[in-house]
Amino acid sequence: MSMTIIILLVVSGIAVGFINTLSAGGTAISIALYLALGLDANTANATNRIGVLIQSSLSTGMFAQKGYLKNTKVFLLALPTVIGAAAGAILSLLLPTPVFSYFLGASLLIMLVFLFASPSSFDKDDEKKTGKGIGILHHIIFFLIGVYGGFIQVGTGFFIMAAGSMLLGYNIVKTNAVKTCIMALYTIVAIIIFMSGENIHWQYGLLHSAGTLLGSFLAARFAFKKGAKLVRWFVIIVIIFTTLYLFKILDLNLFFQTLIH
Repeated sequence: MSMTIIILLVVSGIAVGFINTLSAGGTAISIALYLALGLDANTANATNRIGVLIQSSLSTGMFAQKGYLKNTKVFLLALPTVIGAAAGAILSLLLPTPVFSYFLGASLLIMLVFLFASPSSFDKDDEKKTGKGIGILHHIIFFLIGVYGGFIQVGTGFFIMAAGSMLLGYNIVKTNAVKTCIMALYTIVAIIIFMSGENIHWQYGLLHSAGTLLGSFLAARFAFKKGAKLVRWFVIIVIIFTTLYLFKILDLNLFFQTLIH
């Protein structure tokens, strides 16, 4: 492995960790990099989970330390998400290529409209929603989010954030805390399943994860200091770039191949 590839894995990991902790969609960068390094789609998808687990675990600890997971319903919702992720991970091993990219792109555009149309709903808690219990609808939605997350991962955080705001009534910083905790839990299951299929490139994954640790740490501190309003604008920017990637308007694969060669 050349020094260029090592630096690229670590530096891109910092960017991915920062983006994923504040919003979601950073795994589009990871997948594009792994594909440019010659991994097939399934191996890239599986290898990507190492960084997701490490950065989510670190961010969860930091958010919990600051009290953002206090009085949330995160563990009640984690179970259906984990079950869904197990199903999605198994599905990804059975299917040769992801088929959800355009569906995700359309969903992100809908979320972008919501962010512009109702910005205040992301800036503060909705006490009417936060005071309600967990119903069957919550379990179904988080199960489906888990299926998608286990299958492809890219953009899963956007769905959790949307559910955290629209269903649970949390502000955007608290939804980030819930998101990182749930993702850490279901990624453990996904990695176990991918290991059974020997689909993980550990060397690339661990080097990339070293960068995501620093990126996650910096992003969590940024969220604490800047609050919900600035984080919301960061999420909007990331959604735009992620959608461009998913609709193949922005070619990250070509960008990384240029750097490598």
